[in-house]
Amino acid sequence: MPVFRPLAGNRQLRLPPFGGYLIIVAGWFFGFGLQTTLFPGVITFTLGESPERLSLAQAALTAPMALLLPLAGILAERVDRRGILFYCHLGAGIASLILAALLTTGGLSYSILVIFALTVGVAGGLVIPARDSAINPIVRISARTRHGGIELQRAVVMASAVQFGAQIAGMAVGYFAGTIGPAALFFMQGVGLVIGGLAAAFVPRLGAKRHAPDSHALRDLKDGLDAVLHSPVLMPMTAIMVAIGVFIVGGAFLVLIPILLRENYGASFEALSSLMVVFWLGAFIANVALVKFGHIEKPGRAVLLAQGVTVLAVGAFAIPIPFWGIYPLVLAWGLGAGVAISLSRAVVQEQAPPDKLARVMSVYQLGLFGGMPAGILLMGPVVGAIGARSAALIPMVGLGVVLLAIAIFTPILSVKRGQTHALPPAEEDDDAKTE
Repeated sequence: MPVFRPLAGNRQLRLPPFGGYLIIVAGWFFGFGLQTTLFPGVITFTLGESPERLSLAQAALTAPMALLLPLAGILAERVDRRGILFYCHLGAGIASLILAALLTTGGLSYSILVIFALTVGVAGGLVIPARDSAINPIVRISARTRHGGIELQRAVVMASAVQFGAQIAGMAVGYFAGTIGPAALFFMQGVGLVIGGLAAAFVPRLGAKRHAPDSHALRDLKDGLDAVLHSPVLMPMTAIMVAIGVFIVGGAFLVLIPILLRENYGASFEALSSLMVVFWLGAFIANVALVKFGHIEKPGRAVLLAQGVTVLAVGAFAIPIPFWGIYPLVLAWGLGAGVAISLSRAVVQEQAPPDKLARVMSVYQLGLFGGMPAGILLMGPVVGAIGARSAALIPMVGLGVVLLAIAIFTPILSVKRGQTHALPPAEEDDDAKTE
């Protein structure tokens, strides 16, 4: 790694472990927040594409993540995760800067946006398990430094709060796409991604686990999948992620909402951006509350209740409410999502065997990002055929049925904080090694 190693080897540029991790999170999700508004906005409002074309473009963004996540989890356990984060952040950032230049010169087209989506999707597929599995060693490293330690669940909640805050900032900036044009904002997205990538080089080493010489990648992948499928907690948590990916993020968030705004309210960039801000503001408020009021003793129960709020909020889009009425619905949706995202991630971090953490996290995230393309491709034609309002009943019923089945047939409601149901680890890792 000719660029990464000189930067990572400079001890004078080292950042506090957890502080540097938060910069990585903020850099990625600021760009992600901007993209959440800009990408569907350009396709829907600037190009005026159909729901089917919007769904195909959104699938190009999410499908690479689904394809790469399983192997990316194995990669994150075998190499220094800082290098993965560094190069993927820079790759996505450069792609954003190139897109900004093409937009400035009048080179905007649907095919270019699809190529951009594929590029960012590949980077995201590699980044997710490397970033999510890094928080455990970051917490352990922090406990052994002068910067002080932090408990894992609190660290996950704080990282989620930074994630939501950065997304809110990105989406708020996206409000001005209709005024100053999307090119300048794609440029800002690229800068944010590059900053996050540079921060990855300046945190302590996040090395690879000790694996046997004859360890095979496919065998490692199977071990991670088995750890999820054989756990009474990890399996239903992953199943919830699949349902959220199919019905909520892919179906409702990425397809239904932009079309609903255009077809039923005649709205544009400003409305889409403001609704995204309200959603993630709700998620941010929920995480601030989780940090302030301490631990949730039964996080599984809280996750199901929070997702129940999502079911009710999404279903309410089927009602012909006035435009202002969408905002409290989206706020409630965001509050529930904030609780569910943070606590479910914390539960998986606690339940996963330490020697399989990156692989388990990649399978868990695969539930979300594998479900998203399916939901996108399903919802696009449905919205085009029956309209956005009627289509809102599909994610409501789909997620509701999944949550009810999990509440009845799994022990999720009784899981307590720190109570381990996963298989014990077979070996220790050395990625918490300080330099």
